[in-house]
Amino acid sequence: MGVETLIVERSSSPGAVLLAGLVTLAKTAPRHPALPGVRLVRPDLAIEAAPLAEYRALCGFSEAQGVPPIWPHLLAFPLHLELMMRRDFPYPLAGTVHIGNRIVQHGAMAIGGRLTVSAEFGGFQSHPRGQAFTILAEAQLGGGTVWRSESVYLRRGARSALGGPISTLSDEDAATTQTGAEAIARAVALRYARLSGDRNPIHLSWLGARLFGFKRPIAHGMWTKARALARVLPAAPLERVAIDVAFRAPILLPGRVTHFADRAGDGTGFAVRDGAGERLHLVGRLGRDPVFEEELHAQHQ
Repeated sequence: MGVETLIVERSSSPGAVLLAGLVTLAKTAPRHPALPGVRLVRPDLAIEAAPLAEYRALCGFSEAQGVPPIWPHLLAFPLHLELMMRRDFPYPLAGTVHIGNRIVQHGAMAIGGRLTVSAEFGGFQSHPRGQAFTILAEAQLGGGTVWRSESVYLRRGARSALGGPISTLSDEDAATTQTGAEAIARAVALRYARLSGDRNPIHLSWLGARLFGFKRPIAHGMWTKARALARVLPAAPLERVAIDVAFRAPILLPGRVTHFADRAGDGTGFAVRDGAGERLHLVGRLGRDPVFEEELHAQHQ
């Protein structure tokens, strides 16, 4: 069967997302799960100056860095939610964990640009702690693709083992040169939730966090990626770049973290650890996308 394309005119309200999260808790994963064959498209989304400025301030990006390569994820994430809120999605929305993310930017973006954003399920990946699956997102500008992402989610405890072994950055890839430390306030999660639409209770309330095994609310993984990325991006806009991260232990809020970065000729490795510099929260790499570079080279032959 082919993939059905559906146009999404507006994102679901926070109340609708919360209700879906509660309703889907009653779901029991089937023995042979399948991912819905649907592609959601949100057309004509503007890159607006005001929310972008707020995002920069929250994550630490400078105006000189232009539109951060991670910014389109905020436009695509509501479509992630819409996919996982569907009745034919086999798992509960609440408790599904984001464990990895890859972003590839193919072209420059600027304030005022109007993007067509889409998202669809990729496939299953096996994981020792449950069943992993991917959501693929894309942003088009002027009819051409300027941005792509692959997010890996884990349904912990799911007994199926579909797909090939998951492939993410390992702990051995983590950078080792400390570049700074900072305290993270509780308000970071509240502000990011408002910007992104990710109002998962594990980020916003002590009770919600405890229901899923955390002592305190936790920082959003994609905020952590953005904060780490802001520290290693050059002080000028990028047209082509790839950023891979694997999310490890969550950051409890309020909390304190240390940042690490190792720069090499072909890219920069970065990591986020706890205040003592020991427990790993995130491992990442900033560089070029080899597949896209090969395609670009072939076009100019």
